Amino acid sequence: MMDIQSAIQVRFPCRQCSETVEISFNHEQLAHVQCPGCFYEYTLMKPTIGDEILLDWEKEAAYQKLRAEKTEKAQVELMSLVIKVVELLTWRDEGSGHIRAIETLRQWLLLNGVPKTLIELLDARGVPVPPAVRSELKKKPPGQVEKE
Repeated sequence: MMDIQSAIQVRFPCRQCSETVEISFNHEQLAHVQCPGCFYEYTLMKPTIGDEILLDWEKEAAYQKLRAEKTEKAQVELMSLVIKVVELLTWRDEGSGHIRAIETLRQWLLLNGVPKTLIELLDARGVPVPPAVRSELKKKPPGQVEKE
């Protein structure tokens, strides 16, 4: 990262008497200056220079990249869940594939912090909570979904 420590010189004509007013910004972001001719007071903010703007854009780009990667990972996890549930639902058995699909979906919802109402909806079907999910629920910190 770049360290910008150079002083910024600002010069402008006074509005009252047209005398040249000068100020130098070192580390401060705000400065008060008086016109040497008429003593009119000005409050000025340090101008942003190109390097500072570039640093802000670099930080923003890094943040957006991280956010996009997180979103992509979440979409991949969701897609793998959907595929697994579809596989379980299409088993040619006597309904145990459907029960396992619901258990798998419930476990994923619990582990990914999904609202409790969705989990309760699956519980309304009377499918028991698998032991692996039960042990994960006991590990959850307060404020997370808790279910017996």
